[in-house]
Amino acid sequence: METTIKQKTDDMFGEKVLDVLEKTNLNWTVSKTNLITLSDDERLNGISTGRCGIMRNDTLKCIGVTTDDYVPFQNFQLAETMIKAGDELGLGVVRGGTIGGGRKVYLQMPLPDEYVGKSGIKRYITALNSHNGTTSIAFGSTNIVVICDNTFHKSYGELGRFRHNSKAQSKIHAAIADLKKALTLDENLMQNFKTMAATPLKDEVFAKILSMCFDTNIDAKQSELSKRQITKAEKINEAISTELSLEGNTLWGLFNGVTRLTNHYSRSKNREEYIMDGIGYRTNGIAYSEIMKWIEENTAEEVLVTK
Repeated sequence: METTIKQKTDDMFGEKVLDVLEKTNLNWTVSKTNLITLSDDERLNGISTGRCGIMRNDTLKCIGVTTDDYVPFQNFQLAETMIKAGDELGLGVVRGGTIGGGRKVYLQMPLPDEYVGKSGIKRYITALNSHNGTTSIAFGSTNIVVICDNTFHKSYGELGRFRHNSKAQSKIHAAIADLKKALTLDENLMQNFKTMAATPLKDEVFAKILSMCFDTNIDAKQSELSKRQITKAEKINEAISTELSLEGNTLWGLFNGVTRLTNHYSRSKNREEYIMDGIGYRTNGIAYSEIMKWIEENTAEEVLVTK
């Protein structure tokens, strides 16, 4: 039988999905299995827990525990959805990976490079999915400041998010809608970075960031600090001073000082997990929110586009 145009199209799309999965090490699936008790006491053995384990089929490791009504959204489904959504908007999936051994997975689409302050920025829209029931599929921005290789990830919780129990076609429509919104939010983020770069650093916001992000008092005397606190203060000072020398005495320099610290001074074995889902993500988020809050309270409103 002669191959139809539709078959050829489907085959080409399937190859595109497989290529993304292979390049991002996401070519594996998960299975949901009922969890039962295992006990030396026969009366307590083999009882249903009412919970399900999510198992990676390639490693046979449990990567999450969910309720019975949870519907896994496979990596290939995420790739299919993102490729179709990206095709609508002229974007392509180029990067991705796992967090926590597969507990969460992500795919990234590149946007045009931007320039803020004295640095070039690599920009990506990130789609994040969990296999442990903690989140729906959600979008965010991931930016890498080229000169210092600092990564900042911001999730967009205000977007609707398409859920695991949604039908396939509705996921694609929701993904396209959320992707469009994420593009606008990323543009707003770039504008806010530029506002930071144009705003001189003040002692009050410097002290606030040290306190909020690192529980450090700028006025504390060295004699009052423990050896561990002194070491921590020295690392903070080194990271922020380095960025201020690169970017100038601005809030952009301060913000990059925080992201330098979380990116390059952490003991975490998985930098991407730390920055996209761990303490580094939360620390960077606090710095961004507090700096933008200070700007909003001390700068003309018309220069701001989002918090």
